[in-house]
This record gives sequence, structure tokens and C-alpha cells, in this order.
Amino acid sequence: MTVERVQEVAEALASRLRRSVAVDDHTLQLIAVSPDYSDADPARVWSVLHRRTRPEDVDYATLRTLEVPTRVAPRPELGLLARFVVPLRHRGSLFGFLWLIDRNDSLTTAEQADAQETAEVIAALLHQRLVVRDRDRALATHLFDLLLDPSPTERAGAAAELLTHGLIEDDAHVGVLVVRHDRYSGSGGTELDGTEVRAAVHQACRPLAPGTWLSSTHRLRGTVLLAQRRPVEDPLRATAEALLDALPGARVGLGAPSQGLGAAAAAQRQALVALSVGESLGRAPGVLSFEELGPYALLGQLPADLISNDLLPLGLFNLLRLGAEHELLVTLEAFLDNAGDKQRAAQLLAVHRSTLYHRLDRIERITGLDLSDGQHRLLAHLAVKLHRLGRSGVDLPEAVSPAHRPAVLARRAPAGRAPARPARVAPRPEQVRHDAG
Repeated sequence: MTVERVQEVAEALASRLRRSVAVDDHTLQLIAVSPDYSDADPARVWSVLHRRTRPEDVDYATLRTLEVPTRVAPRPELGLLARFVVPLRHRGSLFGFLWLIDRNDSLTTAEQADAQETAEVIAALLHQRLVVRDRDRALATHLFDLLLDPSPTERAGAAAELLTHGLIEDDAHVGVLVVRHDRYSGSGGTELDGTEVRAAVHQACRPLAPGTWLSSTHRLRGTVLLAQRRPVEDPLRATAEALLDALPGARVGLGAPSQGLGAAAAAQRQALVALSVGESLGRAPGVLSFEELGPYALLGQLPADLISNDLLPLGLFNLLRLGAEHELLVTLEAFLDNAGDKQRAAQLLAVHRSTLYHRLDRIERITGLDLSDGQHRLLAHLAVKLHRLGRSGVDLPEAVSPAHRPAVLARRAPAGRAPARPARVAPRPEQVRHDAG
């Protein structure tokens, strides 16, 4: 409404003076422009087309210090006619500039006074716009925080207010991303702070239409919500890529697109799960979507200390402690990821099928599991995936004594001899319960 009112005031002045009028903000972006009165020059045409004053037409360093109306000399080489400029100041602050084309220095004293009075009105309107904008920004930040609150009541109220105040125009499609950065960045180990993350978020969101997005930053983490009438997948992904450009080394998690502001809290949690999974799996910084996590979409929601060693079946513990990159763990995961298809698993592992059979046999001996049993497969698959996420409770392989390895990897007895009972590592005190009886 404020901009429309500025347009009306500028057109009224132009009509009274029969001269073209333009109004810029303090950055020389065009706010309002009147109809031409047969006095337009190439500089004005460029300004109208590009919605800003051409930088080379003015000395901005001098312009921003003006306290009183001033005449700007013509510059024929730039196609610039003489102008009369009035700084738009209110309560000591500069809000922009009012421009009139004054080809022959023919503005009368009364006309100059009229222009100055009009400039005072416009400056007051722009000050009001700034106050409203700051109020709306503070309100939007507050409501956005409530929109992500654990309380369903708070979330519902915040969604209703955001739509009522027009801070979000339409929530037919909603998407949320979360960006997180390490404390240090760059080859020199430059320490980042919340200011840089906040600036990066606003830079990345700049191409988005007003009324379609909200953002919030807390230290080195930023959250962006996009809500609009059309699907949000493409603009949300573009915003994520822009964040990576502005914050090299950052990770961005994307929640699954949904409908309605009420789903924003769940989408944020999904984005956080995607970030957590990416970090746990050692993924390189970049964009990770919740929809691309597969089983980790569920497993990633479990607490990191979910399983303790003394509750983990000893056979699985013996296998997992070999380390996530051990050939037996890699083989078991490939076999289970491919639904027990041995031929496919052997192809992916680039090994002969007999080698695969031998490894699976060793896995069964160590774990005591029967990989032809669906329940046993499920147990093994969960254990491997949780181990990948660091949620298995198993010590890191570096902590395992090398002396234990041969016992863990004991082979079957030769053909024709009774199979030996699978050897075990020496149990730790907290695992004695496994050997009871």
C-alpha cells in the first residue's frame, strides 16, 4: 500500500508541474515513476526499463550526503538532461531521492518548494514502510519459530496468523530445508559466525517471490520454509544449491515436500535427519534429501546411543567389531541390500560366486545366524545399517585387540571332520551374560 501511495503522490506532483518525476530509494532502485511530459531523455528511458538509476549518471558518494535540493548538471555524452534532485530525508535518515527533469533550469521558486514539500511527504511514507517492514519481519520470525514448535496448538495458531497477515500468501505446497556449517571454513581455518550464515540465507532466498518464504538462523544453522501455490521441489533445490555456493563446505538437508503450513515442523525434522545421516555416513558436504535416504529415513531418527554393547547379541557383536569396511561386513550388506540375490551380490562385489558362498558361510558361523531365515536376515540388516550410522554401540575397530581377530575369523573344520564350535573373542566383563549356561 505504501508504494502505491508514493506512486500517487509522484504522479500528482508531475501533473502540477507538467514535468516527468521519478522516485528512487536510497540504493537508487526505482520506486515510482510518473508519465512522461515530452521531456524524457535516454537516461530516463534506461531507468524505467531497468527499474533503477544508471550508476554512471550520478556521483552517488556525493548524492547520499545531500541535505537540500540540488541541481544536477547535464551530461550530453550520456544522454542525460539537467535534473533537480531532492533528497528524501525523515528524522535525519535518508530514504531515497526525488528527481525532476529540468532541461532549461526553468523551475520556479514555488515549483521547487512544491517539490520539496512533496519529497517530505514521500520520505514520511517510506519511513512508515520501513517501520511496517521491520514489524512484519519480527512478526514473521516469531511466528516461524512457533510454526516449528513441538506443540500442535502453537503450530496451528502460527500457521493461521502467517496466512491472515499475508506473510505467507499460499501454502498449497510447502518445503523446508536446513543448512548447517562447521565452525571453521576455508584453507586458513577461518572461523564463521551466525552473521555469515544469516547473510548467506538471505542471499540464497533473494530470487524467491515475496510472500513465499520464511527463514530463521541460529548460530551456524539456518532454516528456510518455502510455501506457494505451485510445487516447491525445483525452487527449494535451487535455494539449497545457492546456499552451497554462498557457504562452501556446508551441508543442506531437504525435508519431503508436503501440503499446508501445519506440515512444516515434520518437514524440518526430516531435513535434520537427512543432515544427521549424511554426517554419520561421512557423505561429502552437499545436499541430501530425506526422500533419498532409503532405510536411513527411519534408522536416522533413532538416538545415537540406542544400542549398548552388553545388549547386542554376541555373534553380531563379533562380526560388527571387525569394522564397517571389512570384507565380511561389505559382503553381508551387499547380499542383504539385494534381497539375498547371490548372483547380483557377487557381481556388485566383483567376486566369484564360490567366494561369496564362502564368505556367507563364515558370516553364519561367526554370528550364529541362518541367512536363509527372514527374521535372521532382518536382524543382520538392521545391525549393519545401525553400525553404519554409528548407532550399534560397537567399539571402533581400532580399539579391538589384533589378538582377537584370528579367533573371530576361525574357519570351518576340513571336510569329513566334525565342525568345530565357532570360536569367540574373549568376552568382556559386561558380556559374561552371553556365556551363562
